[in-house]
Amino acid sequence: MDILKFIGRRLREARELFGLTQEEAAKRLGITREYLSLLEAGKRRLPMRLLAKAAELYGRPESWFYGIGDPVGSLQMLLRKTEEASLSEETKRQLVKFAHLCEEIANLRKLLNHPVPELPTYPVTKERLEEQARQAARAERERLGLDDDPAPNLADILETHGIPVIRLPMTYEVSGAMAYDAEMGGFILVNAQKPPTHQLWTVAHEYGHLLKDRQQGFNLPEMVRETDGEGDAKRVWIEVFANRFATHFLMPEETVRRLVESVGSKPLTAWRLIELRRTFGVSYAALLYRLKELDYLTEREFEKWRQEKLMTLEQFIFGEPKTSTREEFRTSKVLWELTVEAAMKGEITLSYAAEVLGITPMEVQDILYELEGATVEGA
Repeated sequence: MDILKFIGRRLREARELFGLTQEEAAKRLGITREYLSLLEAGKRRLPMRLLAKAAELYGRPESWFYGIGDPVGSLQMLLRKTEEASLSEETKRQLVKFAHLCEEIANLRKLLNHPVPELPTYPVTKERLEEQARQAARAERERLGLDDDPAPNLADILETHGIPVIRLPMTYEVSGAMAYDAEMGGFILVNAQKPPTHQLWTVAHEYGHLLKDRQQGFNLPEMVRETDGEGDAKRVWIEVFANRFATHFLMPEETVRRLVESVGSKPLTAWRLIELRRTFGVSYAALLYRLKELDYLTEREFEKWRQEKLMTLEQFIFGEPKTSTREEFRTSKVLWELTVEAAMKGEITLSYAAEVLGITPMEVQDILYELEGATVEGA
């Protein structure tokens, strides 16, 4: 393989994916268009300094330009947009990074002979959507071992069952996405910039999409070039199921009624609403809508509480909510566990592990020392 031509092709693919002309990309990279043309044609060696800039511009790790970590499948991604707008370049970069991390997880599973977690499928029709969303949520809670317990730590629960929940900082135009491939499995993307309550809802919402819509979606080039809004019409009705699934999963009717009526259902005080929100982990907006839906709030009470600054009061009493209990697992616990296991077994190098996890090789080495010491002590 001619490595210069291979790297040049990767440079061109990444630029075209972002819809940049050679002139625009060259300006971002601080070089001339003629020099970029030579690099993309494989007629010049790509300096390491310029490789780092290209990796940052296109949202790809440097190893990707050498063909390391190539996809093992064809991801179908369903993007959840909150604004009728074309995607920003930063969001495009993070979507590309998300796809790459999905591929990394799939490659590591193959390397370590780990099975791809299977996902059940639930029948859904427009006529019985509400009932089927409730049934799917109940079945999934049972399958995941939740019974009727609240699930404010849903991301951890899903990752324990092998569904990676990847958190990346994005602009506010995107809340999350899901990606699926029959060979690679299912993945959930969450905007790490959103409040914890929003992130929880996104996890449940995207999980609903994985259960119902995983065979639908868009491939990455189509998504990052999306400007005409045609996909939005396609997504309208499938969003309804995902939202209703999230409602029934995060706030099951039986659980809400049990908790509300355990101390008397009326009147609901500010303190009681704060307790309920902290128990379920959802936003006050989601909680109030659910309480009104189950007839625990009248329309007038609903409007009254919606105007109150309950989160401000809660934060004054309890302090700011934490976004993560372990910062190192902010990207994905599954990704960390697979990468560390592969490094411990010598299947990948420390440098490769460090690049995947976004830390230094020395930090990877420290983690391995700590884990090996814990294993010896526990033996």
